[in-house]
This record gives sequence, structure tokens and C-alpha cells, in this order.
Amino acid sequence: MNFIGKISLFLTLSNVVHLHFNLKPVLTPLTSKKDSVRQSKTKIINGISYTAINTFGDGVSPGRFYIKDKSGKIVYKATADDEVVYFKFIDFNGDGYKDITVELRGVDSGAQDLIIYDVKSNTFKLAGDCSNAERIPTTKFYYTYEDCCMGRVWSSNLFYITDSKIINVGNIKYDDNGDYGISFYKLNGQKRVFIKKWKVRINGDTPVSTGKHIDFILKHYWKNHWRSFIE
Repeated sequence: MNFIGKISLFLTLSNVVHLHFNLKPVLTPLTSKKDSVRQSKTKIINGISYTAINTFGDGVSPGRFYIKDKSGKIVYKATADDEVVYFKFIDFNGDGYKDITVELRGVDSGAQDLIIYDVKSNTFKLAGDCSNAERIPTTKFYYTYEDCCMGRVWSSNLFYITDSKIINVGNIKYDDNGDYGISFYKLNGQKRVFIKKWKVRINGDTPVSTGKHIDFILKHYWKNHWRSFIE
């Protein structure tokens, strides 16, 4: 190769090397991963449109439950520890405005939280545990029911609602294992005051050697005895 040829080859290789080291990497734009929606519902409450959205988890992080207004602003968000299975709009406290109950994963009978719509502030507030709640007719009181062992271990709270919060005032707990029986308590904030205990069994499938079976209907008990928990 003559001198001119060598110079041409050198310049060509120099240009290739220069281009190689000055090439900018091609960046693939990141696309935000969209949540997989499990359930979504929209309701107009006090003239404002709200959409509640529940998403699936991705195997690493749990799903999300949140409420947004018409502008897209999130006005309520559940904590990361609460895995919502299902939710529904319902006027729980009878004030004419839709609230939301969310069903959480956990116990046999299903555990629910109540999210109250506070008309004074046009916001949603977590009121507390309302699991399978029923209202006691002609009163402001409700009672819950949570069963973790197919009727063998369960509990029930007596409560009322004030300032968008659930206030528990009574508790009944049943256990047919070990120290079996039905225990009754008054509740005052974090304080629980023992009232009495019946050494009985109400599950017909359990042995009777350590206690007699009785008929016990929770609905009837609360209806007839709720006053004794607030006096």
C-alpha cells in the first residue's frame, strides 16, 4: 500500500473510532406501570363526584385502595397494611350521604372497616372496625361480629358513631377451647372492664364434658341487654 493509501486508511479508521466513542446511548422511555384495577366505582356525594379504586397487588407490594375526586386529587388512601378485598358505597349511619365499607382479608367471617363521609369537611375519614355490623333497632348503637375459627372463637363489639369515629362501649368474646365460655366486658377507650363470664358452650359440635350447651343468639342478646354496657 502506498503512502496516500495508508493515510486514507488511517483517516477512515480514526473517523470510525471517533464516531463510536461519541455515539449517545439510545434511551428507551420508561413507561409507568399501571395498577391492575380490581374494582372501581363512582358516586356523587353532596354534589361532588368521587371515584373509589381498589387495585391488585403485584406479588411484592399489596394492592391499593384510594378515593379521588373529579379533578383526580386523592382525598383518601388506605394504609399499606390494609389489603382490601371488596368495597361498597352505603349510607351506613343514615345521614343521607354515602359512606364506604371495605372488606379486609383476615378472618373467616370477613373483617370490614367503615370509611365515613364527613359532610362538614367534604372528606372521607376512617371510622374504625364495623365487621358485619348490624344496627340495634330504635337506638344509635350497632354491634359487630368477627369469627376466626368457624364459630369456635368469635367476638362482638357494641358501638356508636360520633364525629366520624366508631366508639366501642361493649364487647362479648366466645371461646370453646381451653378457658372456654362467653365473656362480657365494658369498654372505655383502651380500658376493658370485665363484667361476667358464662362457662358454657354454644357450638353443638364440641364436647359437653366441661360445660353445658346453651342457645345463644347474638342479635337477641344485644337487643335486650345493650343498656347494661353503657350504664
